[in-house]
Amino acid sequence: MEQHYHREIKEIYRQVARLGGLVAQGIGNALACLREGDSDKGNEVKKGDQIIDLLEVEIEEQCLKVLALYHPVAKDLRAIVTLLKVTTILERMGDLAENIVNKCDYVPPSFISESRMDIPRMGELALAMLDTTMKALIDSDSEMARSVIRLEKEMDQLHKRHHQIIAEDIANPEKAFNKAQLGLLSVSRYLERIGDQAVHVAEDVVYLVDATIIRHNKEVQE
Repeated sequence: MEQHYHREIKEIYRQVARLGGLVAQGIGNALACLREGDSDKGNEVKKGDQIIDLLEVEIEEQCLKVLALYHPVAKDLRAIVTLLKVTTILERMGDLAENIVNKCDYVPPSFISESRMDIPRMGELALAMLDTTMKALIDSDSEMARSVIRLEKEMDQLHKRHHQIIAEDIANPEKAFNKAQLGLLSVSRYLERIGDQAVHVAEDVVYLVDATIIRHNKEVQE
């Protein structure tokens, strides 16, 4: 029975890794849609989100099956709980990628380079955080997970700066506020939330590996 259990756990990890890859692809396509005005990339994100939703349900069913059949305890139980939570978080990231695509109609590609908002850096950071946190999960590496948590500060600072830029533009009578600015600020918010979700996964990895809950405790996150 133990052999069957470990085989099923390994398969769940494989499926979660696949889900993470699909989400990363969706975020990358959403950013390409924004950067290049490529509607085909936007359509790929929307189609991919349907696959992500189905895979989330499949993984959840696999996890519940393992809980019912094997009654895992200690680290094995933490693994199932973590995988369930991570799956839900990844699905939310997929939704955020689709939200970015929905703003592409309001933000011409040329406006991104003209804007003072550093959306490209936020996109790079979001993808890097997701990639690193997935590697930390698969490799059970809590130190790698903590490195993701430390990146949250830069992401938050960028988004805060973007709010300041919008406020400055609104206060400037020589500048006309437009939908593109508001759309780009929404994209900034979606990317900041993707970073937040990556941090949540990283916190769960630390819990899985070290049996330590670090959420809401900034001192032990470092």
